[in-house]
Amino acid sequence: MPQKKPLRIELVLMSISVLIFGGFLVVVFFYFGKVYGQDSSEDAELNREYSYHYEMIVGSSNTALWEDVYEKAKEDAAAENALLTLRKADWNREYDKNDYVDMCIAAGADGIILEYNGEAGLAEKIDEAAEKGIPVVTIMNDPNKSARLSFVGVNDYQMGQAYGASVAELVNENTKDVLILSNREKELEKNQMYARIYNAIQEKVGEGSGISVKEQNLISKSQFDVEEAVRNIFQSTDGPPEILVCLDEVTTECAYQAMVDYNMVGEVSIIGYYASDVIMDAVDKGLIPVTISMNADQIAEYSIEALTEFTEIGRTNAYYTVDLLITNNRQGSNGTA
Repeated sequence: MPQKKPLRIELVLMSISVLIFGGFLVVVFFYFGKVYGQDSSEDAELNREYSYHYEMIVGSSNTALWEDVYEKAKEDAAAENALLTLRKADWNREYDKNDYVDMCIAAGADGIILEYNGEAGLAEKIDEAAEKGIPVVTIMNDPNKSARLSFVGVNDYQMGQAYGASVAELVNENTKDVLILSNREKELEKNQMYARIYNAIQEKVGEGSGISVKEQNLISKSQFDVEEAVRNIFQSTDGPPEILVCLDEVTTECAYQAMVDYNMVGEVSIIGYYASDVIMDAVDKGLIPVTISMNADQIAEYSIEALTEFTEIGRTNAYYTVDLLITNNRQGSNGTA
């Protein structure tokens, strides 16, 4: 009888070992099965044959926005049997938007979705693509004197109304300066956005209020340049403006960081652009009163719709209007302008 005890212990240890080894095999098979399934799905996507190939060309000022637009547009394009490729003219890359349009023309792309901010020579590249039979849909701004197929976005008047209303809500007896940080290569004072912001202020406080509305262009070759320009604003001998209007995602995040770094929370009110994680966190905390952006899903949907209609029937709308989404801490959700 005493000899059976060691045998029983051995059997128990052996059973535990079998269970552990079995569990290990289950985990291994599950993991590799999942990876294999994922790889098979990716291979199927890569090996799929598409009828059309579209290109999307954007800059670096609105990374989160364009990533959201691209993901939705890629799905919509695939549903129309088209492959969509993203080309981003990052600050740290040697190619700009003009170069990418040249590449698309050389590759014989079936369509181009292009972020336009008034870059030198880009309107001519749009015309060149059109001459080669490649339709170009512009987003963000409208080069209306070019041969672009369609524009998807909002005009300066609509954008100015939204920003003007937000500025007017923030203006008070202590407001002396409003600074608009532009991100495009054309004079803001000559368009409807500036006029609407200025008029909104006058409607609230009346003529002769003495409130200064100015614009500063932050078109640059690197994010460091934007950060430095924003910090110079906060370090100015006259101090920063009471209201800072930002027209892109990067500028908004740089202004927010500078406001925190220089302990000016509550002294400067930032009107932001788009809803990146950083910006939304600041809005939720009440550190950024409001942020405004175009509806990313609509930009994607309408851009692919325009290219698809042109490809299939040879014509489409020249102008697609998207909604403006306004998010502030008071409502805690998106409102549509």
